[in-house]
Amino acid sequence: MKKVSLFLPIIVSLVLQSCGSLKNTGSTEEVFWVSGIKTECSAGAGKMNCLNVYKGNNIAEATWELFYAPIEGFIFEEGTLQKIKVKVERLNPKDVPADASSIKYTFLEKIESQADIRTYLAGEWSVTSLYDREFNETTNAPSLTIDLNKNRVSGNDSCNNYTGQISNITSQSLKIKTVTTTRRMCFIMDVANSYNKALGEINTYLIKGNNLIFFNKEGKKTVSFTKSVKKESEASLNGDWIAARIEGAPINRMLKTPRIKISLEEMRLSGNNGCNDYTALINKISEDKIEIGHIAATQKMCRDMQIGADYLKMLQSSVSFEVKEDLLKFYNKEGGETISFLKVVK
Repeated sequence: MKKVSLFLPIIVSLVLQSCGSLKNTGSTEEVFWVSGIKTECSAGAGKMNCLNVYKGNNIAEATWELFYAPIEGFIFEEGTLQKIKVKVERLNPKDVPADASSIKYTFLEKIESQADIRTYLAGEWSVTSLYDREFNETTNAPSLTIDLNKNRVSGNDSCNNYTGQISNITSQSLKIKTVTTTRRMCFIMDVANSYNKALGEINTYLIKGNNLIFFNKEGKKTVSFTKSVKKESEASLNGDWIAARIEGAPINRMLKTPRIKISLEEMRLSGNNGCNDYTALINKISEDKIEIGHIAATQKMCRDMQIGADYLKMLQSSVSFEVKEDLLKFYNKEGGETISFLKVVK
Protein backbone atom coordinates (compact mmCIF):
# COMPACT_ATOMS: atom_id res chain seq x y z
CA MET A 1 0.00 0.00 0.00
CA LYS A 2 2.82 2.34 0.79
CA LYS A 3 4.39 1.76 -2.67
CA VAL A 4 1.09 2.51 -4.43
CA SER A 5 0.65 5.73 -2.48
CA LEU A 6 4.04 6.93 -3.76
CA PHE A 7 2.78 6.84 -7.35
CA LEU A 8 -0.55 8.58 -6.69
CA PRO A 9 0.85 12.17 -6.83
CA ILE A 10 2.52 11.39 -10.15
CA ILE A 11 -0.68 9.97 -11.63
CA VAL A 12 -2.74 12.94 -10.39
CA SER A 13 -0.20 15.35 -11.83
CA LEU A 14 -0.30 13.68 -15.24
CA VAL A 15 -4.11 13.75 -15.26
CA LEU A 16 -4.17 17.45 -14.36
CA GLN A 17 -1.63 18.30 -17.04
CA SER A 18 -3.69 16.40 -19.59
CA CYS A 19 -6.86 18.24 -18.57
CA GLY A 20 -5.04 21.56 -18.72
CA SER A 21 -3.82 20.75 -22.24
CA LEU A 22 -7.37 19.97 -23.32
CA LYS A 23 -8.63 23.26 -21.92
CA ASN A 24 -6.00 25.15 -23.91
CA THR A 25 -7.14 23.60 -27.19
CA GLY A 26 -10.53 23.09 -28.88
CA SER A 27 -12.87 25.68 -30.45
CA THR A 28 -15.60 28.17 -29.55
CA GLU A 29 -17.71 30.70 -31.45
CA GLU A 30 -17.67 34.49 -31.17
CA VAL A 31 -19.83 37.28 -32.57
CA PHE A 32 -18.48 40.81 -33.12
CA TRP A 33 -18.63 43.81 -35.42
CA VAL A 34 -15.95 44.53 -38.03
CA SER A 35 -15.34 48.17 -38.93
CA GLY A 36 -15.59 49.44 -42.51
CA ILE A 37 -12.22 51.13 -41.96
CA LYS A 38 -8.80 49.51 -41.80
CA THR A 39 -6.13 51.40 -39.87
CA GLU A 40 -2.37 51.38 -40.01
CA CYS A 41 -0.75 49.21 -37.34
CA SER A 42 2.66 47.85 -36.46
CA ALA A 43 3.37 44.21 -37.18
CA GLY A 44 6.84 43.04 -36.31
CA ALA A 45 9.37 45.02 -38.31
CA GLY A 46 6.90 46.74 -40.62
CA LYS A 47 3.49 48.37 -41.06
CA MET A 48 0.25 46.79 -42.17
CA ASN A 49 -3.44 47.64 -42.32
CA CYS A 50 -5.41 45.96 -39.54
CA LEU A 51 -9.10 45.25 -39.13
CA ASN A 52 -10.93 46.98 -36.28
CA VAL A 53 -13.47 45.03 -34.20
CA TYR A 54 -16.08 45.87 -31.56
CA LYS A 55 -17.48 43.22 -29.23
CA GLY A 56 -20.18 45.33 -27.57
CA ASN A 57 -23.83 45.98 -28.38
CA ASN A 58 -24.02 49.78 -28.88
CA ILE A 59 -22.59 50.10 -32.38
CA ALA A 60 -23.38 53.85 -32.52
CA GLU A 61 -20.87 54.49 -29.72
CA ALA A 62 -18.48 51.63 -30.48
CA THR A 63 -14.96 51.61 -29.08
CA TRP A 64 -12.90 49.91 -31.76
CA GLU A 65 -9.90 47.67 -31.13
CA LEU A 66 -7.17 46.66 -33.55
CA PHE A 67 -7.47 43.06 -34.73
CA TYR A 68 -4.12 41.72 -35.91
CA ALA A 69 -5.05 38.14 -36.85
CA PRO A 70 -6.50 37.11 -40.23
CA ILE A 71 -10.05 35.72 -40.41
CA GLU A 72 -10.10 32.81 -42.83
CA GLY A 73 -12.92 33.16 -45.39
CA PHE A 74 -13.90 36.71 -44.38
CA ILE A 75 -14.15 39.44 -47.03
CA PHE A 76 -13.57 42.99 -45.78
CA GLU A 77 -15.89 45.61 -47.27
CA GLU A 78 -14.63 49.18 -47.05
CA GLY A 79 -17.39 51.52 -45.84
CA THR A 80 -19.54 48.70 -44.46
CA LEU A 81 -20.01 47.61 -40.84
CA GLN A 82 -20.36 43.84 -40.64
CA LYS A 83 -21.59 41.83 -37.67
CA ILE A 84 -20.12 38.35 -38.09
CA LYS A 85 -19.86 34.99 -36.36
CA VAL A 86 -16.46 33.31 -36.31
CA LYS A 87 -15.05 30.03 -35.06
CA VAL A 88 -12.16 30.49 -32.66
CA GLU A 89 -9.73 27.58 -32.48
CA ARG A 90 -7.09 27.49 -29.78
CA LEU A 91 -4.27 25.51 -31.29
CA ASN A 92 -1.72 23.49 -29.40
CA PRO A 93 1.29 25.84 -29.00
CA LYS A 94 3.58 22.92 -29.85
CA ASP A 95 2.11 22.85 -33.38
CA VAL A 96 2.39 26.60 -34.01
CA PRO A 97 5.52 28.38 -35.32
CA ALA A 98 7.15 30.80 -32.88
CA ASP A 99 6.10 33.89 -34.90
CA ALA A 100 2.48 32.78 -35.47
CA SER A 101 -0.68 33.11 -33.40
CA SER A 102 -1.93 30.11 -31.45
CA ILE A 103 -5.52 31.23 -32.17
CA LYS A 104 -7.13 30.60 -35.55
CA TYR A 105 -10.24 32.55 -36.67
CA THR A 106 -12.59 31.18 -39.33
CA PHE A 107 -15.55 33.11 -40.76
CA LEU A 108 -18.90 31.32 -40.28
CA GLU A 109 -21.65 33.77 -41.27
CA LYS A 110 -22.60 37.43 -41.69
CA ILE A 111 -25.38 38.31 -39.26
CA GLU A 112 -25.94 41.96 -40.15
CA SER A 113 -24.39 44.78 -42.18
CA GLN A 114 -24.90 48.53 -42.48
CA ALA A 115 -23.13 51.56 -43.91
CA ASP A 116 -20.18 52.82 -41.90
CA ILE A 117 -20.95 56.53 -42.12
CA ARG A 118 -17.58 57.40 -40.57
CA THR A 119 -15.99 56.75 -43.96
CA TYR A 120 -17.84 59.79 -45.34
CA LEU A 121 -15.49 61.93 -43.22
CA ALA A 122 -12.42 60.92 -45.23
CA GLY A 123 -11.05 63.44 -47.70
CA GLU A 124 -10.40 67.15 -48.04
CA TRP A 125 -12.73 69.85 -46.70
CA SER A 126 -12.84 73.67 -46.89
CA VAL A 127 -14.37 75.87 -44.19
CA THR A 128 -17.68 77.53 -45.09
CA SER A 129 -18.44 79.00 -41.64
CA LEU A 130 -16.47 79.49 -38.42
CA TYR A 131 -18.63 80.33 -35.40
CA ASP A 132 -20.67 83.25 -36.79
CA ARG A 133 -18.36 84.07 -39.70
CA GLU A 134 -19.18 82.95 -43.25
CA PHE A 135 -16.60 82.13 -45.92
CA ASN A 136 -16.82 81.86 -49.70
CA GLU A 137 -14.54 80.75 -52.53
CA THR A 138 -12.78 84.12 -52.71
CA THR A 139 -11.65 84.18 -49.06
CA ASN A 140 -8.62 82.46 -47.56
CA ALA A 141 -10.57 79.79 -45.68
CA PRO A 142 -8.94 77.13 -43.46
CA SER A 143 -8.81 73.57 -44.78
CA LEU A 144 -9.10 70.11 -43.23
CA THR A 145 -7.95 66.71 -44.49
CA ILE A 146 -9.16 63.60 -42.64
CA ASP A 147 -7.12 60.41 -43.06
CA LEU A 148 -8.99 57.54 -41.39
CA ASN A 149 -6.33 54.97 -42.28
CA LYS A 150 -3.80 56.81 -40.10
CA ASN A 151 -6.34 58.38 -37.69
CA ARG A 152 -4.89 61.76 -38.57
CA VAL A 153 -6.13 65.24 -39.49
CA SER A 154 -4.13 67.93 -41.26
CA GLY A 155 -4.60 71.13 -43.17
CA ASN A 156 -4.00 74.87 -43.08
CA ASP A 157 -5.59 77.27 -40.55
CA SER A 158 -5.35 80.18 -43.07
CA CYS A 159 -1.81 80.92 -41.89
CA ASN A 160 -0.02 77.79 -40.64
CA ASN A 161 -0.10 74.12 -41.57
CA TYR A 162 -1.20 71.74 -38.81
CA THR A 163 -1.50 68.03 -38.01
CA GLY A 164 -3.32 66.20 -35.25
CA GLN A 165 -4.33 62.73 -34.11
CA ILE A 166 -7.88 61.41 -33.93
CA SER A 167 -8.25 59.90 -30.46
CA ASN A 168 -11.77 58.56 -30.93
CA ILE A 169 -14.33 58.45 -33.73
CA THR A 170 -17.87 57.06 -33.79
CA SER A 171 -20.87 57.53 -36.05
CA GLN A 172 -21.71 60.69 -34.11
CA SER A 173 -18.58 62.03 -32.42
CA LEU A 174 -14.96 62.81 -33.21
CA LYS A 175 -12.17 63.83 -30.83
CA ILE A 176 -8.89 65.40 -31.96
CA LYS A 177 -5.80 65.58 -29.78
CA THR A 178 -2.15 66.62 -30.01
CA VAL A 179 -2.53 69.29 -32.71
CA THR A 180 0.81 70.77 -33.81
CA THR A 181 1.30 73.70 -36.17
CA THR A 182 4.06 75.54 -37.96
CA ARG A 183 5.05 78.87 -36.40
CA ARG A 184 4.72 81.42 -39.18
CA MET A 185 3.29 84.84 -38.16
CA CYS A 186 0.73 86.30 -40.54
CA PHE A 187 -0.51 89.87 -40.82
CA ILE A 188 -4.00 88.83 -39.70
CA MET A 189 -4.25 85.95 -37.21
CA ASP A 190 -7.89 86.17 -36.08
CA VAL A 191 -9.15 83.44 -38.46
CA ALA A 192 -6.29 81.09 -37.59
CA ASN A 193 -6.80 81.61 -33.85
CA SER A 194 -10.56 81.05 -34.08
CA TYR A 195 -10.11 77.95 -36.23
CA ASN A 196 -7.61 76.35 -33.85
CA LYS A 197 -9.99 77.08 -30.97
CA ALA A 198 -12.81 75.39 -32.88
CA LEU A 199 -10.66 72.29 -33.57
CA GLY A 200 -10.11 71.89 -29.84
CA GLU A 201 -13.84 72.11 -29.15
CA ILE A 202 -14.97 69.51 -31.69
CA ASN A 203 -17.22 66.94 -30.04
CA THR A 204 -19.98 65.73 -32.39
CA TYR A 205 -20.61 66.02 -36.11
CA LEU A 206 -23.32 65.88 -38.74
CA ILE A 207 -22.91 65.09 -42.44
CA LYS A 208 -25.39 66.53 -44.95
CA GLY A 209 -24.44 65.68 -48.52
CA ASN A 210 -21.12 67.41 -49.19
CA ASN A 211 -21.36 69.43 -46.00
CA LEU A 212 -19.76 68.56 -42.65
CA ILE A 213 -20.82 70.38 -39.46
CA PHE A 214 -19.04 70.15 -36.10
CA PHE A 215 -20.58 70.95 -32.70
CA ASN A 216 -19.09 71.51 -29.24
CA LYS A 217 -20.15 69.76 -26.00
CA GLU A 218 -23.04 72.20 -25.57
CA GLY A 219 -24.37 71.32 -29.03
CA LYS A 220 -23.47 74.69 -30.54
CA LYS A 221 -22.21 74.74 -34.14
CA THR A 222 -18.55 75.77 -34.20
CA VAL A 223 -17.26 75.14 -37.71
CA SER A 224 -18.70 73.78 -40.96
CA PHE A 225 -17.04 72.54 -44.14
CA THR A 226 -17.81 71.61 -47.71
CA LYS A 227 -16.16 68.71 -49.50
CA SER A 228 -13.23 69.69 -51.72
CA VAL A 229 -13.43 68.01 -55.11
CA LYS A 230 -10.13 67.91 -56.97
CA LYS A 231 -10.28 69.25 -60.48
CA GLU A 232 -8.63 67.19 -63.20
CA SER A 233 -5.97 69.90 -63.59
CA GLU A 234 -5.06 69.63 -59.91
CA ALA A 235 -4.85 65.85 -59.90
CA SER A 236 -2.59 65.92 -62.96
CA LEU A 237 0.00 67.91 -60.97
CA ASN A 238 0.96 64.78 -59.06
CA GLY A 239 4.21 63.13 -60.02
CA ASP A 240 7.76 63.93 -61.13
CA TRP A 241 8.65 66.79 -63.45
CA ILE A 242 11.91 68.07 -65.00
CA ALA A 243 12.44 71.78 -65.67
CA ALA A 244 12.59 72.85 -69.33
CA ARG A 245 12.62 76.67 -69.09
CA ILE A 246 13.18 79.32 -66.41
CA GLU A 247 11.51 82.67 -67.20
CA GLY A 248 11.10 81.48 -70.79
CA ALA A 249 14.81 80.73 -71.33
CA PRO A 250 15.83 77.11 -72.09
CA ILE A 251 18.04 75.42 -69.49
CA ASN A 252 21.59 74.47 -70.43
CA ARG A 253 21.43 70.68 -70.81
CA MET A 254 25.15 70.40 -70.10
CA LEU A 255 24.33 71.14 -66.45
CA LYS A 256 22.26 69.15 -63.96
CA THR A 257 18.61 70.03 -64.60
CA PRO A 258 16.28 71.05 -61.73
CA ARG A 259 13.49 68.62 -60.87
CA ILE A 260 10.32 68.68 -58.80
CA LYS A 261 8.10 66.02 -57.26
CA ILE A 262 4.54 67.10 -56.39
CA SER A 263 2.36 65.15 -53.94
CA LEU A 264 -1.13 66.54 -53.37
CA GLU A 265 -1.85 63.70 -50.94
CA GLU A 266 0.87 65.07 -48.64
CA MET A 267 0.41 68.69 -49.85
CA ARG A 268 4.16 68.86 -50.39
CA LEU A 269 6.66 69.44 -53.16
CA SER A 270 10.32 68.48 -53.20
CA GLY A 271 13.21 67.97 -55.59
CA ASN A 272 16.64 69.22 -56.59
CA ASN A 273 17.46 72.65 -58.05
CA GLY A 274 20.45 71.34 -59.98
CA CYS A 275 22.68 71.47 -56.93
CA ASN A 276 20.74 71.31 -53.65
CA ASP A 277 17.75 69.30 -52.49
CA TYR A 278 14.71 71.34 -51.47
CA THR A 279 11.26 70.86 -49.97
CA ALA A 280 8.18 72.98 -49.27
CA LEU A 281 4.59 72.59 -48.18
CA ILE A 282 1.70 73.46 -50.47
CA ASN A 283 -0.40 75.75 -48.31
CA LYS A 284 -3.38 75.90 -50.62
CA ILE A 285 -4.47 74.78 -54.06
CA SER A 286 -7.68 75.38 -55.99
CA GLU A 287 -8.43 75.15 -59.71
CA ASP A 288 -5.39 76.87 -61.28
CA LYS A 289 -4.13 78.67 -58.15
CA ILE A 290 -1.35 77.44 -55.85
CA GLU A 291 0.22 78.83 -52.70
CA ILE A 292 3.71 77.46 -52.01
CA GLY A 293 5.08 77.70 -48.47
CA HIS A 294 8.63 78.61 -47.51
CA ILE A 295 11.15 76.60 -49.54
CA ALA A 296 13.91 75.00 -47.45
CA ALA A 297 17.07 73.82 -49.25
CA THR A 298 20.38 72.23 -48.40
CA GLN A 299 23.49 74.42 -48.63
CA LYS A 300 25.92 72.40 -50.75
CA MET A 301 28.33 74.37 -52.97
CA CYS A 302 28.37 73.49 -56.68
CA ARG A 303 30.28 74.64 -59.75
CA ASP A 304 27.34 76.61 -61.16
CA MET A 305 24.97 78.05 -58.54
CA GLN A 306 23.07 80.59 -60.68
CA ILE A 307 20.54 78.22 -62.29
CA GLY A 308 19.66 76.74 -58.88
CA ALA A 309 19.21 80.19 -57.34
CA ASP A 310 17.05 81.43 -60.22
CA TYR A 311 14.99 78.26 -60.14
CA LEU A 312 14.13 78.51 -56.43
CA LYS A 313 13.39 82.23 -56.75
CA MET A 314 10.95 81.62 -59.60
CA LEU A 315 9.36 78.64 -57.87
CA GLN A 316 8.76 80.66 -54.70
CA SER A 317 7.12 83.46 -56.71
CA SER A 318 4.70 81.09 -58.51
CA VAL A 319 1.02 81.59 -57.69
CA SER A 320 -0.79 79.80 -60.52
CA PHE A 321 -0.29 76.91 -62.91
CA GLU A 322 -1.44 75.30 -66.14
CA VAL A 323 -1.23 71.64 -67.12
CA LYS A 324 -1.54 70.47 -70.72
CA GLU A 325 -0.82 66.77 -71.09
CA ASP A 326 2.90 66.39 -70.26
CA LEU A 327 3.64 70.12 -69.91
CA LEU A 328 3.34 72.03 -66.63
CA LYS A 329 3.75 75.82 -66.44
CA PHE A 330 3.96 77.99 -63.33
CA TYR A 331 3.13 81.72 -63.40
CA ASN A 332 3.77 84.66 -61.06
CA LYS A 333 1.12 87.13 -59.84
CA GLU A 334 1.64 89.32 -62.93
CA GLY A 335 0.87 86.34 -65.18
CA GLY A 336 4.43 85.87 -66.36
CA GLU A 337 5.79 82.36 -66.87
CA THR A 338 8.23 81.44 -64.10
CA ILE A 339 9.12 77.81 -64.82
CA SER A 340 7.90 75.21 -67.29
CA PHE A 341 8.33 71.48 -66.74
CA LEU A 342 8.07 68.27 -68.71
CA LYS A 343 6.52 65.15 -67.18
CA VAL A 344 8.97 62.43 -66.21
CA VAL A 345 7.72 59.13 -67.67
CA LYS A 346 8.88 56.16 -65.61
